[in-house]
Amino acid sequence: MANLTFNYRSRVLGRETTFNVVLPEKIDAPENGWKTLYLLHGWSDSYATWMNQTSIERYALMRDIAVVMPDGEFSFYNDMADGLRYFTFITEELPEVCSKYFRCSTRREDVAIGGLSMGGLGALSLGLSKPDQYSGIICLSSANWPNDMFHEQYDSGRMPPQWLGAMKRIYGDIFPNLEGTEYDCYVKADRIVANGGPYPILYHYCGLEETDLLRHSEVMKKKFLGYKGNPFNYTLSTYHGVHNWKAWDSVICEAMDYIGFKEVDKVWP
Repeated sequence: MANLTFNYRSRVLGRETTFNVVLPEKIDAPENGWKTLYLLHGWSDSYATWMNQTSIERYALMRDIAVVMPDGEFSFYNDMADGLRYFTFITEELPEVCSKYFRCSTRREDVAIGGLSMGGLGALSLGLSKPDQYSGIICLSSANWPNDMFHEQYDSGRMPPQWLGAMKRIYGDIFPNLEGTEYDCYVKADRIVANGGPYPILYHYCGLEETDLLRHSEVMKKKFLGYKGNPFNYTLSTYHGVHNWKAWDSVICEAMDYIGFKEVDKVWP
């Protein structure tokens, strides 16, 4: 397995950026490139944290997939109102770079996106915005925060001042009134249903001890299971766990299996 840290100047971000990538041990990629999972970090983490806190390299090796872990800073993976364009970077430029340098596939059936906490919302938002680009979405310890949790924290006065300033930079003056806007993941899901697809497979996890998140995750579950026939093949897994890496490392394999990134039969050395 190759484990690389790649630094280059992004034209979209207008600055240098860094991401980690793990690649299968085979020298020759398949004709269409490596099956690829884009994996997003949480708000207090960086591109390096998935590698530092989990066994994602070993899990990728077991599946013959590439895993790309970009840096999204504290952006919730949006094109920020006053900041950098991380939505465009992740969905447009990054796949081009990974295809060019690492033979990562750009075929929808070969590409998925996932993340935890802020990255879970980012994966949900990006995956539902680009259903023709991602075949699967992994949303760990997150939910549709823009029209649920953000407003609740803001209205109750529980949102820390540094978060409020950051949210204004991300979402602009419409924050916290994001329900029904393009930041609302349910708007994006409704659009996919209205168009008849394509439908990314959606795996959702929340720990039983993540009290507020679990409550909002149940709201999200009701929404997605309310679509006739469960077209997103949505599932919510709940296990005992808090908001930490022990929990996320314990469920990421189940999540990858669910969206079709399963272990492959191979002869191990």
